[in-house]
Amino acid sequence: MAADKAVGAVASFATLGLFVYYSTWTLIMPFVDEGHPSHNYFPAWKYAVKIPLLIAILLFTIVFTFLSLIMIKSKRD
Repeated sequence: MAADKAVGAVASFATLGLFVYYSTWTLIMPFVDEGHPSHNYFPAWKYAVKIPLLIAILLFTIVFTFLSLIMIKSKRD
């Protein structure tokens, strides 16, 4: 039971960290001067769109492949 809470806490903090990082990258960094050293901690801004789009395409592919396999299997039965 304690291991479940620990895993949940780690997952929550990791998700919170990713949210703060991505929000800072997309909402604050476009307004910071190009020469500022904080730009070294973030990839190019074009990846702020490409990475989530790639993840969304991957997730949709997995979900629809799973649904297709379920539909094919249920049709055979």
